[in-house]
Amino acid sequence: MTSNVRILVIEDSPTQAQLIELILKDEGYLVDVATNGMDGIEKFELFQADLVILDVVLPDLDGFTVCRRMKKKMKQYIPILMLTSRDKVEDRVDGLELGADDYMIKPLESREFLARIKVLLRIKKLQDDLQAMLNKERESLNILKRVALVDHLTNVYNRHYLSEVLAAEFEKARRYRNPLSCIMVDVDHFREFNTLHGHDIGDWVLKETATILKYHLRHADILARYGGDEFVIIQPMTEEHHAAMTAERLCHAVSDKVWECDEGILDITITLGVASMGRPPCECGMDLIKRADKALYRAKELGRNRFYQYSLL
Repeated sequence: MTSNVRILVIEDSPTQAQLIELILKDEGYLVDVATNGMDGIEKFELFQADLVILDVVLPDLDGFTVCRRMKKKMKQYIPILMLTSRDKVEDRVDGLELGADDYMIKPLESREFLARIKVLLRIKKLQDDLQAMLNKERESLNILKRVALVDHLTNVYNRHYLSEVLAAEFEKARRYRNPLSCIMVDVDHFREFNTLHGHDIGDWVLKETATILKYHLRHADILARYGGDEFVIIQPMTEEHHAAMTAERLCHAVSDKVWECDEGILDITITLGVASMGRPPCECGMDLIKRADKALYRAKELGRNRFYQYSLL
């Protein structure tokens, strides 16, 4: 039971350290010993102890300082049992307030010493089990969030998330008078293509298109599937002419790709509409999408496989 439990002993007295090590090893604990505070802190980082036994009086740093530093470095709960030969209430209170989990007066009585260690290790196990449960629940929550916010086919955000983030980004842009742009993307002739080649290849085209779009966007940009073969890109802190440069890059990236599948080489292109909050100012985020949609419609009228800016309408 104790064979995998690691205990770090920080004790400057060779006699006391040897005695403590002997008691612990007889119980099957893995033990490492440090003879001063700095050595103890260094071994604490390397040894991956499950419990620390710390003397108050050390030749360099006092035990209170060592305790405080170790607590700051802890990424998970590790109990600290402090030892002292001074029977002062103030010492015990100081140690406990600095984060020590228990306190014992030397000389040690071995049965009580081991009993207190077992209690601290039981507390640690409860803490570890609780943390593991919380981590599992957090992971499950993240999976649920992903299912709720991400389009299952293209692995980009869905329309529900787009509505939320667009409202937030629009309000932020309006409040701080920052630019905000939107690009609407449509896969050209997708319905006819889907009917001709089948839904499996149609799905593949949508997934590949989403991958290309995502690859050529900034980390701050938000890409979402708007519905069917339409995607929407929200670009915070971006003027319309810069968004137009993005649209041109995306248009070329899709048309330059060799779309090879079981059906042969496919001719896949996209058409894009670009808009910004601009003038007159948009009233809400949906107004921004409507502007991008109008620009997209104009680009289609001009022959597709291109982009158009709302400001030019």
